[in-house]
Amino acid sequence: AFTRARVLGALAAMLVTATAATAVLQWVSAAQAQDASARLESERALRLEVSGAAGAFSKALLSYDYQNLQATRSALAAQATGDFLGTYDAAFGGAMAQVIVKLKATSQATVREVYLADVDEATAHAIVVVDQQVNTSEAIRSVKDSHLKISLVKEKGAWKVHDVTVLGAASDDQYNLDGGKPADGDDKKD
Repeated sequence: AFTRARVLGALAAMLVTATAATAVLQWVSAAQAQDASARLESERALRLEVSGAAGAFSKALLSYDYQNLQATRSALAAQATGDFLGTYDAAFGGAMAQVIVKLKATSQATVREVYLADVDEATAHAIVVVDQQVNTSEAIRSVKDSHLKISLVKEKGAWKVHDVTVLGAASDDQYNLDGGKPADGDDKKD
């Protein structure tokens, strides 16, 4: 009887130990799953934040109105960092701005896709695909599938564009408003 009681006691102790171990393993597994879920959600939020910043910048870069070019520059200044504005002013200021005003050009850009490469808490790289339509007093120019390579950095809690490289476009068509044929080179395909 005594041996039987010891065996039953040992079995009861093993059952309690097994139950406790199972509970601990389930708790650890649930905590790990919760941590993994939180990490995935944090990474998703970060990628959405970067994607939004890259898309908004691309739209601002390729949208403008000849009546208020300063608004475009100001929007870009708020979204850029480093020497980007100097590069922008060299490319679009001066003579180019005069041409935009002379032709009464307006441009509307539509972001089609944003592809993210490496993203961490401080830096990111994206490829943004944009369609653009430029209307002038003389012609309508349609640029499809422009690809912009964008480098971003996080400054003071906000994503800023550090560098932009235009990789090309699938098509670039121009239609003269006077019904004439586009000038040589105006209907090129990239």
